Amino acid sequence: MRSINERTKSVDVPEHRDLLLLSEVEENPEVTQRQLSLRLGIALGLTNVLLKSLVHKGYVRATHAGWKRWLYNLTPEGVSHKLRLTVAHVRRTLNNYSQVRQTLREQLEPLSLHRESRVAICGTGDFAELVFLGLKENGIDDIEVFGLSADGSGNFLGMPVHDLTTLDPKQYDRVLETALGNNETISKILQEQGTSPDQLVAFFVDDAMEGRI
Repeated sequence: MRSINERTKSVDVPEHRDLLLLSEVEENPEVTQRQLSLRLGIALGLTNVLLKSLVHKGYVRATHAGWKRWLYNLTPEGVSHKLRLTVAHVRRTLNNYSQVRQTLREQLEPLSLHRESRVAICGTGDFAELVFLGLKENGIDDIEVFGLSADGSGNFLGMPVHDLTTLDPKQYDRVLETALGNNETISKILQEQGTSPDQLVAFFVDDAMEGRI
């Protein structure tokens, strides 16, 4: 099972580190400090300090279970504290999500897309999902999704994913490259497929870059 750190992509803030640690302890009371250190991606010494702090505050109970072996359990106060931290984390996440959606709307606005537009999304990651939802919010339904080495068996929000090398740019008004940052493989394939700079759109890049908004 993946650690909560892997599932949530932890940010380096004290409250979130406490939440991650409490979650790991709740999931596995026999977890060692070394395991916690690896799962949270922090130094062993810092893990020891954080754990001692939670014990001192009454959120975690440490029980000696043998030579160099400890059991960690959340106290009732620890369960309540974890709930408070979880609610705060969800609120921060939702606020960030709203900000990203607003920024995405601002990026989509200059494209002059309308209900009759046909759009290809290249990529199947989390940001591609936001782009898809943003297009839907603007009333655009004619959307197809392409990915690297897609075999037709995968799906994206219930839609089939086509192999990127089969994309025919002449069939679309816009081709949206949704892999954030540099993705030379996707860009190269799109160029080889004959996608024109006027069609191709990549997000959150310098306006001066060729073929980008």
